[in-house]
Amino acid sequence: MSECSHPKKQTRGSSGAAATSRQVSIGIAIVLVLAALVAGQASAEPVGTSGDVGDLGVTDAYDGSKPVTHGDAKTEFTVRVPTGASCPGDSANDQWRVQSFLIPLSEDPADIKYGAIGPEPVGNGRYALFGADTTPFVHQLTVRNATAGQPGVIAPLPTFSFEVVAGEHIPSGEYRVGVACTYFGKTDRYWDTQVVLTESADTKVSKFRWRLASEPASVEHAGDGSNSSAVIIFAIVAGAAAVLGLAYLSRRRSARRAPNLSKEPA
Repeated sequence: MSECSHPKKQTRGSSGAAATSRQVSIGIAIVLVLAALVAGQASAEPVGTSGDVGDLGVTDAYDGSKPVTHGDAKTEFTVRVPTGASCPGDSANDQWRVQSFLIPLSEDPADIKYGAIGPEPVGNGRYALFGADTTPFVHQLTVRNATAGQPGVIAPLPTFSFEVVAGEHIPSGEYRVGVACTYFGKTDRYWDTQVVLTESADTKVSKFRWRLASEPASVEHAGDGSNSSAVIIFAIVAGAAAVLGLAYLSRRRSARRAPNLSKEPA
């Protein structure tokens, strides 16, 4: 009888081992699923997308392929964020906004909070960028998404100039010009570039100039050089016209004298 009962004990043992093996497999599967979910959540979190996330391009307002490196108060330009740049969410669904700023180089754009007309407190070299129509570029909307939680694409920015800022007699020096994504006025991420602003004044006229910090100071006089070139070209053309006029008059005089000379006796 003991020999007959022995195989039954082996069967129970093998079925118990199989059950244990299934439980281990299920446990491993659950662990793998949980690990995958955690990994998926971690990868969905934006990494390295806060603070300074890229450089800002300064280009011609009507030709985006043409860089603008310097100018005066009335020089029109626009700024461009890198291709694919966006805010963490859009304006319509997630309440994100797009801002612009001009601040002294020593200040951190990540610390800016925005009020009704730009970085607060406004003044002392802290302004929004102003459009050519003198409107400050603040609290602008991203492109609308169909649902919440998607990146908010930044629409092309308008035409700017420094005419309003120049009227504030801003101190000469190095500044940051940039665009930022904000959530209820607080900066999350931004793109910027450095510019040098100079304002020289005599007894009557104040002259404002700006240039990218990557450009030499001599570039600020490029406009004056182009005007001088125009004057020189005009003078050359006028001189050439005068020479041709004198040559024409000389030929006419010669033509009038020719018949009289032919009648003289040999």
